[in-house]
Amino acid sequence: MVPNKMKALVLTFSFCLIAVLLNAQTPTKYWVKFKNKNGSPYSVSNPSAYLSAKSIARRTNQGIAIDVTDIPVNQTYINQVNATGAQVFQRSKWLNAAIVIISNPAQLTAINSLTCVLSSSPVARIHTSKPDEDIKPLAQSFKRSEVTTGYNYGPSFSQVNQIGADCMHDLGYRGQNMVIAVIDAGFEQADVNPVFDSLRNEGRILGTRDYVMGNTLVYEDYLHGANCLSLMAGNTPGQLIGTGPKASYWLLRSEDALTEKIIEENNWVVAAEFADSVGADITTTSLGYTTFDISSQDHVYADLNGKTSVASIAATMASRKGMFVLNAAGNEGGGPWTYIGVPADADSICTVGSVNSGGFHSNFSSIGPTSDGRIKPDLSSMGENSYVCSPGYNFGTGSGTSYATPILAGAVACLWQANPTKTNMQILQALKATASQSASPDNNYGWGIPNMCAAHNYLNPVSIKQLDQTLGFKLFPNPTLENLYFNLNQTPLKVILTDVLGKEMEVSFIENDSHQYVIHFSHKMAPGIYSLSIKTSEGFINSKFIKE
Repeated sequence: MVPNKMKALVLTFSFCLIAVLLNAQTPTKYWVKFKNKNGSPYSVSNPSAYLSAKSIARRTNQGIAIDVTDIPVNQTYINQVNATGAQVFQRSKWLNAAIVIISNPAQLTAINSLTCVLSSSPVARIHTSKPDEDIKPLAQSFKRSEVTTGYNYGPSFSQVNQIGADCMHDLGYRGQNMVIAVIDAGFEQADVNPVFDSLRNEGRILGTRDYVMGNTLVYEDYLHGANCLSLMAGNTPGQLIGTGPKASYWLLRSEDALTEKIIEENNWVVAAEFADSVGADITTTSLGYTTFDISSQDHVYADLNGKTSVASIAATMASRKGMFVLNAAGNEGGGPWTYIGVPADADSICTVGSVNSGGFHSNFSSIGPTSDGRIKPDLSSMGENSYVCSPGYNFGTGSGTSYATPILAGAVACLWQANPTKTNMQILQALKATASQSASPDNNYGWGIPNMCAAHNYLNPVSIKQLDQTLGFKLFPNPTLENLYFNLNQTPLKVILTDVLGKEMEVSFIENDSHQYVIHFSHKMAPGIYSLSIKTSEGFINSKFIKE
């Protein structure tokens, strides 16, 4: 008979042994890199075998050559890995690697002995950056000025108007024929939520992929991606109009937000490659990574150089394939980390920070610079108290750079739609050059809050004199005491006055005579010099006058 103490020791040893044996059989995911693509049946001279016509056209339009990184991973190498008893789960052609599920050490030994394998490393479980706030219900009355000739934005007006997306909508650019790939953690109920009725009915959800589970099911997963999608594609007049309401979308799940068991950075790489291959014009990602389950594998500040993380390397490659890549800066601004995560540190992408409706930096919004000294974020939009639609057709406010990013992404689709011959870098440059802090960018705002119509005009320069002559513009009397008149041979879309301090005042105007309009001033309007901006279908006419 075994003494009780001995029994306890035996039982403890037995349980430990069982645990060790079970752990040894628990599948582990490895990132396996290959040496080359020798012997591939694919070639750069026949890209239609592995890229869509739209993807090839995007490269052609921007003068981007097909190269060896576009060629798929050699299937012979994949077969050799699978022959070890391991399972290739995902593959990356850009980085010439694969995510491999390994069940025991013998399989890993066999894989490392293959002549085609360069290296292998375990992929850690990843924690996301600080999450966004929960959605808060909002009751709000709407001013008449929030209803434009095209859309009744309701409480979503502020986030749309702040970056001039409504201006692009008024000009007829609403994202038609532009393709946005949304890479996120799931799109709960996006297949039934009425806010996406027009998106579904018009066949503008082009497809779905789940890189966590290896299938196409994304509508039963986490709500975060659906919330972000509503900020671009939502269309419920009087409540929420997204910034890209007529664009088409791919919905790609790369992150397991609830269990955090999947290697999200590597999944993101695969998702970005897919977006490229099917011809997406834009990718938007409201995810970011800094720490891992194994603390020795955490990202440190020195890693934020755009060249260390696989996701950051791939984000830069995605941009260099001609896509406009947006990524949330992160929500660590008020915490001990404060900095952006990855892949927000990538070069040539648009990292998005958050501001409130007044245009002030949100305390939670992560800041730069990158470890190699680049300014981040690049641009900022309204991620504080953004108006969002959640599953269940629930409207309310939420905060996070996760929301600032898709708000900007939908607007970028409209701008690029209006300027289809421009490259992704020309679009980004125009946004930076016309943003609120273009003259003095910093690591809170980046180049500041963009304005889509200002960027559009930047890309399509027309001299004021030429536009004045074309539209028959004349302003009188100047100086003026009470009323200001102007001639214009088309109906103006909007008239804005700006004082010497930069404060904008939208004013009313009426047609006084054929092609002659009168602006009535408020009695409180102080004497001084004012700028007048008249929005027309062909651009803005800018002038100055003196109020006596």
